[in-house]
Amino acid sequence: MSLRERVFPLKTLEDVDAFLEHHELAAIFKASTTDKTLEAMQYVQKYLEPRPDVAIGIIRIPEDRPASDYVETRTGIKHQSPQFILFRQARPLFDLDNWKINPDYLEPLLMQSLPVHIGKPVRNPAVVGLYVYLDLLHRYIAGQLSEERFQWGYLDQLKKEVGWRSDEDFHLLNSLFPNPDGRSFTPGKLIALEFQAQLSGNGIPLMERAKALRERMEVYTRSHLLRMPSPPDAP
Repeated sequence: MSLRERVFPLKTLEDVDAFLEHHELAAIFKASTTDKTLEAMQYVQKYLEPRPDVAIGIIRIPEDRPASDYVETRTGIKHQSPQFILFRQARPLFDLDNWKINPDYLEPLLMQSLPVHIGKPVRNPAVVGLYVYLDLLHRYIAGQLSEERFQWGYLDQLKKEVGWRSDEDFHLLNSLFPNPDGRSFTPGKLIALEFQAQLSGNGIPLMERAKALRERMEVYTRSHLLRMPSPPDAP
């Protein structure tokens, strides 16, 4: 599981409360537009990537300042940006600010504070799995996947997740293929319907629909998730 799949944007006081109360282990990262934030986020990603049991809450500064101020009120930890705070059972364990978010401080404090055994993975239902679909779309559009392999890969993935996807998620992901059965669909039936439509010359070609969906999905993903840089190379 990638770090992106357990990131939760925190914009309101209610977001902060819900995030902390629903996750045993949680970290809040306050992100500004400075170079310090970029470097700090790289280290956070590097050291928390192997810990899928830690939820990541992102507060953007200045637009999410009310949420940031509430974290200060709730914890007594003075606002800084960038800032990293680790919580367990909604109680802060440690915090690091600005240039102190680096391997010399972050790694030993995480090792000291996190349980030895990794717990149940955290997932944000709003974004989890979307990168799987985007990857399939990218490879199909680039000619790296045949149409048949793309259809089966995409629909098999959606079928696995149909029980827990939100209506908004499902409506977006389901829009690629004509589907008269809603959440009760079977991949084989939709592929057969697609083949019949192609033979009859009806409808928009799958490639054109895939390109349009990729654009919509990228917009959707950006609206739910802070884009984060790749972790730095290991020293």
